[in-house]
Amino acid sequence: MRLAILGFGLIGGSIARSLAERDPGAWHVTCWSRSLEQPRAALRRGLIAAVAPDAATAAASAELIVLAASPQANLELVDRLGPALAGGQQTLTDVSSVQGPIAARAAAQEGLRFVGGHPMSGRERRGFEAATPDLFVDRPWIVVAGEAAQDTDVDRVRELARACGARPVAMDAATHDGAVGGVSHLPLLASLCLVEAVTSGPDWETARGLRAGAWRDMTRLARGDAELGAGILALNAPVLAGWVGRYREALGRWEQTLNELTFGSDTPGTGLEEQLREIADLAEEAAAPS
Repeated sequence: MRLAILGFGLIGGSIARSLAERDPGAWHVTCWSRSLEQPRAALRRGLIAAVAPDAATAAASAELIVLAASPQANLELVDRLGPALAGGQQTLTDVSSVQGPIAARAAAQEGLRFVGGHPMSGRERRGFEAATPDLFVDRPWIVVAGEAAQDTDVDRVRELARACGARPVAMDAATHDGAVGGVSHLPLLASLCLVEAVTSGPDWETARGLRAGAWRDMTRLARGDAELGAGILALNAPVLAGWVGRYREALGRWEQTLNELTFGSDTPGTGLEEQLREIADLAEEAAAPS
């Protein structure tokens, strides 16, 4: 299949690396990004077939076009490429963490055969240098059929997902955005808030010398790609605001519990250990493969 990848960071680069390693003969991959340095490096390594000078050239001869830039940049690419693609035989897809806005933008262009896609995998490191060929293996790849999409378009996106080792999962945009708001976007916001709260505290100069695994694990998302994070928070803001309300309620319950504990007591508060065990069980269940 003739594939164009527009945007060549972690996700776009990992798609290219995955196809080159897992099924190189089946894909002819052309890439473009705002900086051509990384696609050219991939070309020199034999990971892709061609580098295009601009997005339109990359898309012109492709059967499947993947928008793999930031969420905001992907919206702009839909606007730029849509008129030329509408009414044609090409399939447009993306890898955006928020599906509602891009699905609506694509639907506004009559005849644009768009199928939303979101591989549920990532790393805190960014750029092609962080790309790995196994990033998507055994991970869900959400597939959101657009209004003008045909069976052929959905099949192409499913084929790409499977070629990268992922599991295609059909879903509508609203369900996707609500679910990832809880399991992906709220954790990002919680990580950001933790950094803000602790580093602005009166004991930070002492605390920073005591950082260990817990701090590193909990701040991993806050150290990620700022452009990607800003796009996610902005585009899924209404959904995320609802999740923030639920999170605030949970924090409020814990604040009340802590205030009710007796300072200096030799035993935990009534039911505290049992409560922690119940939450640990929920966490184990939530972490189990689905």
